[in-house]
Amino acid sequence: MVLKLIGLDLKKNLDKNAFLMGFFGLVFTYLSSFSLEEGTSLSRLMGTEGPAILFLIFALEFSKGTLQEDKARKKIEFVLANGLRIKFLVIKYFVAIYLASLLTLLPALIFFAFKTRIGVPEIFNFLLTSGLYTNFLILKILNTENMNKMAGLQNKIILLGILILMVSFNIYIFTSMIKLYLISKFLILFSINIFVVLRTNKERIGVTYF
Repeated sequence: MVLKLIGLDLKKNLDKNAFLMGFFGLVFTYLSSFSLEEGTSLSRLMGTEGPAILFLIFALEFSKGTLQEDKARKKIEFVLANGLRIKFLVIKYFVAIYLASLLTLLPALIFFAFKTRIGVPEIFNFLLTSGLYTNFLILKILNTENMNKMAGLQNKIILLGILILMVSFNIYIFTSMIKLYLISKFLILFSINIFVVLRTNKERIGVTYF
């Protein structure tokens, strides 16, 4: 059942708008890659943060036609009432939204990888960062009762990403250790994900109003 629902969401997301988003993602990546061609390992690592934020914007856009629409129409309330566990609900939306965002951004990511010659640490940083952002986004939407607040969610999510980067980068400035930069960033991301998970229950997910 879950796999079938994932397929339907992917089909809904990967339309003409996805191709347009992918094109603009490629243009953005092309323009931002020049300063990283001869950069240090830190600059290449930091360079992956831009695509990660762009990935988050794409994920939020794809959530509108799937997660947000299902919640507004109380489809989520229906499937929960029929026995679907929250874990599988999150997995369903995570896989659909993450794959749609990754496939849409894939041309830009391939270009970025060849242009800047990033390695495994940079790729791992991008994949884990985008995954944690996507998971947080899904949980945040599921826990939103007043759907009118969705209009300002994009600005809040982007601001959160910028704040996390500022904190992590300042830790690097004081310590000059890339490992501490990564540890602090992922620690913050894991912490906010756990915080939202602990607040998530069927009652909160099922309540929706405008």
